[in-house]
Amino acid sequence: MRRKKGNRGLAFLLAVVLITVMIPVSVSAEEVSAAAETDSVSGTESIADADSVFETENTVVTENVIEAESVLETESEAETESAVPTVQYQVHVAKKGWMDTVSEGTVAGTTGESLAVEAFSVSLTNTDSDEWAGSGIEYSAHVQSIGWQTAVSDGAVAGTTGLSKRVEAVTIKLTGAVAEHYDIYYRVHVQSYGWLDWAKNGEKAGSSGYAKRVEAIQIVLVEKGGSAPGSTSRPYVYSRVSSQAYVQTFGWQSSVTENSVTGTVGAGKRLEAVEFQLSSEIEYSGSIQYQVYVQSYGWMDWKADGALAGTTGQSKRIEAIRIKLTGDVANYYDVYYSVHMSKIGWSGYVSNGGTAGSTELSKRIEAVRVCLVKKGVDTAPDTSGTTYVQGYSSGQFTYSAQIVGGSSTGTVAQGSTLGVTGQSKQLQNITLYLDRTSTSIPTGTIQYATHVSSSGWTGWSACGVSSGSSDSSKGIEAVKIQLSGNLANYYDIYYRAYVEKYGWLGWAKNGQAAGTTGISYRLEALQVVLVPKDADPPGTNANYYTSQKVPDPITIVDAMHAKAMQYSSTTQYLIMVDRDSHKVGIFTGSKGAWKYVYKWDCANGKSSTPTIGGVFTVQNKGYYFDSGSSRCYWWTQFYGNYLFHSVLYNKNGTLQDGRVGMALSYGCVRLQIENAKWIYDNIPRGTTVVVY
Repeated sequence: MRRKKGNRGLAFLLAVVLITVMIPVSVSAEEVSAAAETDSVSGTESIADADSVFETENTVVTENVIEAESVLETESEAETESAVPTVQYQVHVAKKGWMDTVSEGTVAGTTGESLAVEAFSVSLTNTDSDEWAGSGIEYSAHVQSIGWQTAVSDGAVAGTTGLSKRVEAVTIKLTGAVAEHYDIYYRVHVQSYGWLDWAKNGEKAGSSGYAKRVEAIQIVLVEKGGSAPGSTSRPYVYSRVSSQAYVQTFGWQSSVTENSVTGTVGAGKRLEAVEFQLSSEIEYSGSIQYQVYVQSYGWMDWKADGALAGTTGQSKRIEAIRIKLTGDVANYYDVYYSVHMSKIGWSGYVSNGGTAGSTELSKRIEAVRVCLVKKGVDTAPDTSGTTYVQGYSSGQFTYSAQIVGGSSTGTVAQGSTLGVTGQSKQLQNITLYLDRTSTSIPTGTIQYATHVSSSGWTGWSACGVSSGSSDSSKGIEAVKIQLSGNLANYYDIYYRAYVEKYGWLGWAKNGQAAGTTGISYRLEALQVVLVPKDADPPGTNANYYTSQKVPDPITIVDAMHAKAMQYSSTTQYLIMVDRDSHKVGIFTGSKGAWKYVYKWDCANGKSSTPTIGGVFTVQNKGYYFDSGSSRCYWWTQFYGNYLFHSVLYNKNGTLQDGRVGMALSYGCVRLQIENAKWIYDNIPRGTTVVVY
């Protein structure tokens, strides 16, 4: 019940009642005295009658006094009730303007219309009496892009109008005598959150850091000692921690609020540096500390409270993160965080210094989310799913072999050469080993098979089991290696063979055959590497297997042939033009292995119009062109206006000049018509042409 106010008109009203009831008593006494004088005989009876009259009229007086007091009581109660303080308030809503004034817990504003409160005013009524002298109400607004405004009081406007700026939070408190007898409670309806809980006496209500609008307000007075109008556990929400990230290509992003994504998702961009900071509104002292695992550097030093962790301008990815709280704040809050890993997605949340991400996997972190959870109050986020993956170090994957003849290679770490090169020694068998003792490494195993001379392919062997020949007279010619289980989700396995006569072949991977079969060539050495799927391979995945013998050595025919061996071509052909000997050579094969197809005489440019020298490529082709009275057939361009074409003909098709084997052209290379047509028909565009 609200406190009642006393009635100061009580004495005056009682006096009026007494005067009113006394007048009829005096008149009755005089009348009794006169009766006694005129009727002495019956004086005693008259006196008795007078007493009776007095009794009767005194009864009336008493009843009148009681009625008067009853009326006074009723009036006093009505007057007391009207003097109880009341809170009134009004809000200015976007697109609507000032709404009607309401009081005592009535909703001011809107819900469900997505309209912001932009300003409000609050006042007290029924505080004019001396008892409430000096009483007032003071309030403030947290406004979009402005922050907390200076407090105003007693009906003044808090917030803004005409600027389209939302109110995000409020504080309200009583001042003066009314604050001694009442608490003021208030709550706000906030975008995305709905009604928050009740705040009181200057506490903050609403949100900050989330850019959320207040949409409605309720305010009520409660006598001291009275119950709150509802829950008071969560009247105000704010971002307790902020995050900022430096992202590949984009640089520094804007700071984000608690549990928001900092970084990128779906853009394939690495995080290179991060900063985290606790809100100044947290009521406890302490720090947030964080540590990052960076490409090629490993774990870097711990940083705290907005300091940069990681690198900028070095193109180094962050692969793992640890975050923890220190000081008093750690007694009341836990810090939770989750990372978005390339090709995996969001990890489960980890807390208080646990590792999120991966190491030894070359896997970039692309984004991170951080939040604080109040111990015993807030619900922790989901911690299920993958949180940390530890890659295999070089010492956790090893292999060994026997060499035909009985000697052992010993055990070597991944990437090292198993066996020897250049000594004509064949591997007899191989054994692979994988250390899977850590619980954070991917599960699964490695399987391998070998092709043994005169026996063929073995079945698949698991780690620790030898594959190859048990006969010391037989050896390995090829190998296949593959991954199983979760290991295959994180890694590719690459391997290459050193083979008799070929040397090192290209890199095979994930079960492909490496080496040779069917030609009885020794596999003399082997290299094997576990490669994270996000890392670069050790080499090109090509030319890792053959069943073709090495061709016999090519005999160099002449100087043109020797010179041709120095050049490569994007096609299987090469054309050489010797201007001094007036020869054209057509070759097939590849660099270092060219063989003659044809060698022809030609007529190249005379001294005044020489044929251009250099390395060129075949371009356009055509049937014929005319030059003056001459016609040239089956032309093939190799540079600008320089062409291979036939000797000169008249336009009627008769031969005009069929000479070759000398310098007499205007720069083109003339050939007998059948030779020019062979180039036209057989040499692809892009073929290398060397003129020297």
